[in-house]
Amino acid sequence: MNEERVMVITGGSTGLGLELAKHFISNGFRLVLNYFFDKDLEQLHSNNPELANEDKVFVFQADVANREQVKGMFDGAIEKFGRVDILMNFAGINRDAPFSEITDEMWDSVIAAHLKGHFVCGQEYIAHNPDREGLIINIGAACGQIGRKNGANFCSAKGAIFALTKCMALELAPRIRVNCLVPGSVKTREVIDRYYLETDEGLQKELATLPMGRLGEFEDIIHMVQSMIDAKFSTGANFYANGGQYMH
Repeated sequence: MNEERVMVITGGSTGLGLELAKHFISNGFRLVLNYFFDKDLEQLHSNNPELANEDKVFVFQADVANREQVKGMFDGAIEKFGRVDILMNFAGINRDAPFSEITDEMWDSVIAAHLKGHFVCGQEYIAHNPDREGLIINIGAACGQIGRKNGANFCSAKGAIFALTKCMALELAPRIRVNCLVPGSVKTREVIDRYYLETDEGLQKELATLPMGRLGEFEDIIHMVQSMIDAKFSTGANFYANGGQYMH
């Protein structure tokens, strides 16, 4: 039973964050959905009527690396719902380029959106949840462990998030669990574009790396996240949903 718990989802207006929001609103959660771009709010309201219930959904615009804005988001969540139970750190951006062409601005913006965002949101979650049991779900990527071309900024941020997850878990246990979701090749626009999955050549090349023989669906990630919520004896762990693509 989810018992009307309150879940904060950064990056909750698009992609995987949005799919998780739609699932958990239908399963009894109250939601705090963070977005950054104005266009994402417009799409959220126009395409997802189930998330328009203001009694159960609080939508807040914030740069997750901006302390003042994130504090405002959590202050608003407490004012509206009186508590926060789960934080899902899903906000992030990609600024892919060959290593020699990554500018300082491209590096800083990606590190801020991912690594600093996890740090700031994690601290504000703790500050606004001083005594309840809770859960933080960070989001990693296999490239943070094995690397990939044209993504040194992104992969570096994800690699650091693995370490951050363990540090947070050690310090916040036993009251707060902290784990890391590591999705594989899921049918998101980002993955489709990066690996040219709308071409037969690109699709077959990617499928050849997947022992399960298919791309991941949003439902696969939703099931994994639900299992992370239920895994009361797990902290500091990585939860892989990648069809066997990378085995650790």
